[in-house]
Amino acid sequence: MTQGDTDLITGTDQMLDVPWEVILWNDPVSLISLVVRVLRKVFSYDLAKAERMTMQVHNEGKSVVWSGDKEQAAAYCVALHGYALTATIQRAQ
Repeated sequence: MTQGDTDLITGTDQMLDVPWEVILWNDPVSLISLVVRVLRKVFSYDLAKAERMTMQVHNEGKSVVWSGDKEQAAAYCVALHGYALTATIQRAQ
């Protein structure tokens, strides 16, 4: 590159850097104790963090339980589905 050249970040490049969120949704079937166990197993969260997120799901209807790259977010979402939990991913806002 010459001194006059600059590195431009395009809109597409910026979107690749935007983290993705895994959202866990409340459902009328899953027990609170199950959700806590799953969050601890899937994300290796400590008990306090898993309980806090579970109660947020229970009280507010949803919780962002993880944020990072898209591929890992999708894998976590599939893992949560494997425990019959309702989860989705979305770009962080």
